[in-house]
Amino acid sequence: MNPQRYLDLLGQFRSRRIGVIGDFLLDQYIIGHSARVSREAPIVVVDYQDTVYHPGGAANAAQNVTALGGSAHAVGVVGDDREADALLRLLDARGVNVTRLMRDGAAATSTKLRILAGEMNAQKQQVARVDRSHRLAPVAALTARLREAIDDTVSSSDAVLMADYGLGVLGSDIASHVLARCAAERVPSVVDSRHRLREFRGATVATPNEVEAMEALGLRHEAELTDERSFAGRVTETGIRNLIVTRGSKGMVVCGADAAYTSIGIAGSNEATDVTGAGDTVSAVVALSLACGATLEEAARMATFAASVVVMKRGTATASPEEVRGMIEGTLAGKEARA
Repeated sequence: MNPQRYLDLLGQFRSRRIGVIGDFLLDQYIIGHSARVSREAPIVVVDYQDTVYHPGGAANAAQNVTALGGSAHAVGVVGDDREADALLRLLDARGVNVTRLMRDGAAATSTKLRILAGEMNAQKQQVARVDRSHRLAPVAALTARLREAIDDTVSSSDAVLMADYGLGVLGSDIASHVLARCAAERVPSVVDSRHRLREFRGATVATPNEVEAMEALGLRHEAELTDERSFAGRVTETGIRNLIVTRGSKGMVVCGADAAYTSIGIAGSNEATDVTGAGDTVSAVVALSLACGATLEEAARMATFAASVVVMKRGTATASPEEVRGMIEGTLAGKEARA
């Protein structure tokens, strides 16, 4: 494995344009300290300290693109509400182009509220999460606007990332339209979908975690992910050209029409601090890598380097080019020393 190849790919990210299409969410963190249990119920009382907002869902994937120097162009729908105001400000500050992120008065911006608490000077831990999910209704006028925005975005992108959190932007018709446009324009398409993987037939690659992959492929046992012959056949059945399956501390599995079955170990420490949003990092880096002409295996290894940085940070996080460069150099130097 030549470290210079990965460093060269990292340097090329800056000139790549990625269309990010999907469900844009707002992550909200309420932070406090806990010192007692409520007398009303067996729960911790959290004394409020601060509220912090981060881009979530497709928005986190988009900010991962720009954090690594790429150009991210958002396509989706948010509400006409204060949550959308906060999300748009965050994305704009992170350099994401939001001119095609549509506001709709009939919609509401989906949010994930996490409450983090701990002793006064201790590291905070999640004690509760409250989701407010709004599923987009397939209104004809809004769908027409989405199609137009998708056409413009795909035609001007080096790769397209579809981030599906089941909230309706990437319904079957829109998903098929995106994939058809990508095929026509010869633009690589990367899919990150929670529960609808098989509805993205024709995509260049999907990046599920192992639970999502097992559900989509009809696997009952984790060991089936390492059965090379059987797994390759299952991937073919999905109609998606390739899969990159993330397996946490066990690394990744790459398999498909463009890549022989390959198991990739993790980079860095296997003691993750927080895996929140790591899947968005993986899909963003895979899209950037394919936009630079990387192979599937190279794209997966690049994603491993970036994800290993992100999981050592608390909350929804991104990796900088300098951090990924350090991970590449440190990981590959360590392997050479052990050889």
